Amino acid sequence: MTPAHDHDVESAALAAQVENDASPTSVPREHRPVARGHDPSIPPCTVADLLDRMRAGDRAAAAIFVRDYGARIRRRVRGKLSPAMRRLFDSQEILSTLGRRLDLFVLTGRVEATTEAQLWALVFRAADNALIDKHRAIKRLRAVEGEDSPLAQRLLSQLRSVGPESDQAADIELQRVFLTLDDPLDRTILALWFNDTPRAVVSEVSGLSIHAVDKRWTRIKARLRTLLEPENS
Repeated sequence: MTPAHDHDVESAALAAQVENDASPTSVPREHRPVARGHDPSIPPCTVADLLDRMRAGDRAAAAIFVRDYGARIRRRVRGKLSPAMRRLFDSQEILSTLGRRLDLFVLTGRVEATTEAQLWALVFRAADNALIDKHRAIKRLRAVEGEDSPLAQRLLSQLRSVGPESDQAADIELQRVFLTLDDPLDRTILALWFNDTPRAVVSEVSGLSIHAVDKRWTRIKARLRTLLEPENS
């Protein structure tokens, strides 16, 4: 992990916040979905209806899903964030990042859920991993120095190599990197590393000693190196 900086938890929170809606997104503006306006006379769409539409490539259905069921998703996010994590990540910002990720799944035909339960599993899994986005990740990887630099360069190379539609494909590739880690705490530590969070803050958020964080980070790096190994190496 990077050395601790001379600032407290609150200043680290400002540096660690995920990108909000005013920042660039991975979806070009002209392709972003527009959700319908709220009209009390129109009954809310059911999850099953929205799932059918998303499977058919209807991106507006994804936007409606996040709008109509966002409160449930935020409750889930808040329930899983410790008090220290809430100082670092706001559930509304996580919901915004999740909305962009779900839009990408629809856009690229990757909504494989066929039941409501499977859709909720997909959404909650994405929410668990929406602590960082592509733009902040790439900026962070470019700045990493020291013993983590080789890993950062390999991750950066991987995000750049996913094809001509890099804005969309890199975001999905970043999700794949996170999902290769089975333990939610490992994914949280990786997200904090992407945010250049001081080790003392990582220790507080994770409930681990700094020594235990370092050992866990070594294990995470080994897992990521395996993921990033060329197939024919």
